Amino acid sequence: MTKSDWVIDILRDIRQFSEKNGMPELAEQLDDAIFVAAREIGAKLDAAGSGELGTGRARSRTGTLVEHEVH
Repeated sequence: MTKSDWVIDILRDIRQFSEKNGMPELAEQLDDAIFVAAREIGAKLDAAGSGELGTGRARSRTGTLVEHEVH
C-alpha cells in the first residue's frame, strides 16, 4: 500500500454510496475515475523508481469487482 492509496479508497467509498443510493451513472463514472487514479499513481511510482505497481479495484457494469493493474 502506498501513501497515495487513500485517493482510490475515497473514490471507492463514493462509488459504493452512489450505487446504494440509485445513482448508477455516477457509479460508472467513478469506475473510470478509480482506474485513471490507479494508472496515474502507478505511473508516478514507476517514474520515482519505486518498483511498486498502482492497483485499483472497480466494479464492472454487472457489479462484479474487477482488478486494474497499472504497469
